[in-house]
Amino acid sequence: MVLNQPGLQYNNEGSAMKKLVIFAIGSYSLLMVVSLVFAQASAGKLTAQVCSACHSTARICEKLGNRKPEVWLQTVERMKSNGAKLSAADVTTVTEYLATAKPGSKPVCQ
Repeated sequence: MVLNQPGLQYNNEGSAMKKLVIFAIGSYSLLMVVSLVFAQASAGKLTAQVCSACHSTARICEKLGNRKPEVWLQTVERMKSNGAKLSAADVTTVTEYLATAKPGSKPVCQ
């Protein structure tokens, strides 16, 4: 519906469409944030599971926030060559988690 008055046009359909677009963008953004939070939690669980198979996670926890991603990659690849059960995708996931996790991050640091 378009209302026409001298110098004024108002389009209800355009306003509804703008609200729908804003709602869609907001919903998409929320879903992206939620999926990132769950991905980070999942990566943390994988890291804790794989690493604790051979040693205490306290060993890892004390190094969080102190190493560059390249160093974590070397460490994870070395652990894989020593028998850690990791796929290529898991190596990437664990390395990214370790490189970005803050000191004291759970579930590794419990």
